[in-house]
Amino acid sequence: MTFPDPGFSTPVMGEIFTAERKVAGLLSFEVGLARARADLGLISSEVAEEIATACQEFDADPSAVVASTWERGSPLIDLLQSLRSRLSAEAGEALHQGSTSQDAIDTALMLQIRDAVSLLASETEEVGEQLADLASRHGTTAYQARTLLQVALPSTFGNRALAWLDPLLRAAKELREVGESLPVQLGGPIGDPEGLGSAELAERLAAHLGLTAPARSWHTDRSYVRKPAGGAVEIALAAGKIAFDLALLSGFGEVSMRAGESSSMAHKRNPIDAIRSVAAARACAAAASVLSTPGGHELERGVGGWQAEWWAVPLVFQGAAAAVDGLKSSLAQLEVGTGRN
Repeated sequence: MTFPDPGFSTPVMGEIFTAERKVAGLLSFEVGLARARADLGLISSEVAEEIATACQEFDADPSAVVASTWERGSPLIDLLQSLRSRLSAEAGEALHQGSTSQDAIDTALMLQIRDAVSLLASETEEVGEQLADLASRHGTTAYQARTLLQVALPSTFGNRALAWLDPLLRAAKELREVGESLPVQLGGPIGDPEGLGSAELAERLAAHLGLTAPARSWHTDRSYVRKPAGGAVEIALAAGKIAFDLALLSGFGEVSMRAGESSSMAHKRNPIDAIRSVAAARACAAAASVLSTPGGHELERGVGGWQAEWWAVPLVFQGAAAAVDGLKSSLAQLEVGTGRN
């Protein structure tokens, strides 16, 4: 999945949320589950490796697999059918055993979120370096502080840059911390896998996938999805605030940046990168609101709320990445004290 407007994503973040990466995550879940079950002696290592080989050689069209969700109820139906056509009877029976579609889909999403968190935090930290440099270079550059958009007291541009820097880096740090505890999902058909050796199995699955093992399944506890998405929103809002300030300062004639053009007013120099950052931050926050609908997910599996996450989560991270990227471009060409008077 990629966002239709490139201004609201970045190529690298968009790549994380393609159909190819989603299906790769589903396959990784099946490989991890098979190897975890082999670790516990539930199936033979030979069967586990037969499953792993079939997953590695899987060549069905990922877009078709994802699209089949809305025909058959889950992308796992077509995927498992294709895999079983390549497996022996024993391996075919062992494939996916002890799990359900939501286990695979949620775990695959966590694998995508893990990559998205790492990328977004890194990009944000790079912007932090830009702001730290800006603060250092303009530590004594005199400017008037403004409150309620009115001139207040004398300050420095370096102080303003430091005020921008702290919340941005704090948001990146907090997002990395959330990224270190992303869990696997293993709840079986109804989120109550008692008697399946679930705790040990989840631990082994988590070890194979580089995720963590939760205390129990979280089929309808979506805090595990909201937390990283919320961290991305915090980064987007911090970036968007800085970009909005830069757009205001550009209008006041205090700074200048790369300019977009007006179709009707040749004299205008619109701060297009800052505008993109503000717009993307708002889009990010709007997409994240889908994850916080009152009432949560019904009973043992959500009706619509769970599925809406598949749309919202990619847009949250793509919007946050675009907000950071727009700010990064603004700062790269920022000139302080050379704007229009």
